[in-house]
Amino acid sequence: MEKRKGRILMVDDEQDLLDLSAILLRREGVEVSTCVGGKAALTLLNNEEFDLVLLDLRMPGMDGLGFLEIFKKQQRREEVVILTAYADVESAVKAVKLGAYGYLSKPFDTGEVLTHLNRILELQALRSENEALRQKQRGELGNLVGQSESMRQLYQLVRDVAPTPVTVLIRGESGTGKELVANAIHSTSDRASKPFVRCNCAALSSGVMESELFGHVKGAFTGAVRDRAGRFAEADGGSLFLDEIGDLETNMQIRLLRVIQEGEFEPVGSTQTQKVDVRLITATHQDLEARIGEGTFREDLYYRINALTIEIPPLRERMNDLPLLCAFFVNRYNGILDKHIEGFTSEALQCLEEYNWPGNVRELENVIMRAMTVAKGDEIERKHLPASLAGGMEPVYGDGDAYYDIPQQLFHEAREQFERIFLRRALERANGNVSRTAAAIKLTRRNLQRKIKQYEIDVRG
Repeated sequence: MEKRKGRILMVDDEQDLLDLSAILLRREGVEVSTCVGGKAALTLLNNEEFDLVLLDLRMPGMDGLGFLEIFKKQQRREEVVILTAYADVESAVKAVKLGAYGYLSKPFDTGEVLTHLNRILELQALRSENEALRQKQRGELGNLVGQSESMRQLYQLVRDVAPTPVTVLIRGESGTGKELVANAIHSTSDRASKPFVRCNCAALSSGVMESELFGHVKGAFTGAVRDRAGRFAEADGGSLFLDEIGDLETNMQIRLLRVIQEGEFEPVGSTQTQKVDVRLITATHQDLEARIGEGTFREDLYYRINALTIEIPPLRERMNDLPLLCAFFVNRYNGILDKHIEGFTSEALQCLEEYNWPGNVRELENVIMRAMTVAKGDEIERKHLPASLAGGMEPVYGDGDAYYDIPQQLFHEAREQFERIFLRRALERANGNVSRTAAAIKLTRRNLQRKIKQYEIDVRG
């Protein structure tokens, strides 16, 4: 496929100069349009798209800086390169601060313009690829990432429940992404334009939680110097996400139950009842049925918040999603850390695949962020991973880029002996059933089979 030459819009106050410059650039195969003045250029840009705007800095009426200020507010795709015969540093700094891509002195060199244009075309292509990747990774629902069967089922359940008014209880281990699921439900519902408000029930004591949820009036308690709206009032018309609902103390459970049943509450220190319209989404990593049996969670509240349950699988049960998750986080932190990491070495990826991920997706994100912080090249290597993932090879960071691997042969031997005995006994307890053994010791079936082969364990006895 022939490489696209690109489209340039030239903006200046001198028509003769525009015509001459356009001829020179068209000889290079570039499509060029011209405009006299910044206002005319903004009008043209409302109807046409370009790749690069070559903008004269000094023009009567609307100058280049005035054009840039309006142009950047429109969040357009074109990049702007400033042209000026007054090549002073102050003007260049102002232009860059306003979002200019580059700065050239007049008369410009055609080769320099083409260099800028080619880089911009490459940047636009990269942005398009990244956006396509993000769309694929998001699984169509916000920042939820994964294409495994369990995640596909979760996506469908979110789509089914989002248009309804029912309360939803999200269950899953810590770090699985319960808030992301709650946000996906809200953002695909008819309440999407209204607030999505979060509150962690485990973070605050009962006294503070009451004010946090329901607000208070001035003078309700020491330190209440003004009225304050609570989370329910903030979420009116939208959705309220109560994370770790199992940690809510009993007296607060009673107040929450009333709001769910009657749609009203009183702020702390007030006798004035407030009506509220909120879609309630809750989450927990606890066994609420067991809490009911212990008498620490109200059964009537449980049935109110549990009209529908969504179970989020732990990462170890959807390891097929690991490459997508890795790509997602690498892409995210390349931008945050200003890195250009392309991926993982095969050895590093194997370490990630063999790890059990007790902290789930949150732990994976933290591991990747840490590895990208210390990585110097364009790949994440095994030595960049924590020792717990790198099989006992402990990275020690010296001066500069030096890394030293501390040999731990004795540790490896002891660990292998322990794993061999541990796996043999686990298989014996499951009568040699690999799937049951993997579930019991919280290891993926694929990784367990790899270990069985590695240690030459006879699953028949």
